[in-house]
Amino acid sequence: MAPRRIQHAVRKAATTPDVEDRSCNLMIFGLPEESGSMTVESSVRGVFDSLNEKPALPKYSRVGVPDDGKVRPVVVTLNSREVLLSLLKKAKELKSSANYSRVFLEPDWTPEQRAERKKTLRVLSELKKTSPDERFVIRRGVIECVL
Repeated sequence: MAPRRIQHAVRKAATTPDVEDRSCNLMIFGLPEESGSMTVESSVRGVFDSLNEKPALPKYSRVGVPDDGKVRPVVVTLNSREVLLSLLKKAKELKSSANYSRVFLEPDWTPEQRAERKKTLRVLSELKKTSPDERFVIRRGVIECVL
């Protein structure tokens, strides 16, 4: 077998079904609940239009139980991981958007991945406090110092 095929086979065997199902999912936080003629699809398309992206939306829905005063996240299933990564790279542009400055995009992580990321973010926060002159980033779940 070619090395690339071996890597793919190992990755596929090591990946749990839950992670595999989430690999093309995007979570949208802070998107206001629908009212009147506003639908989930039109809200999601509005976010993507502000990023100058027009991906196909095969599946999208709100997650959780409706509750007054709380905005439920939206999970969007995209056609490919490349489209997901492209949207995540452009997510910072939403801060300067007039309509979507309080909307955030993240990958859809499993509960274990979320817990691990939370720990990593705590460590990153402590590092930034103790070394304010240095710049740190998270790459592939590992904190790195950027020169």
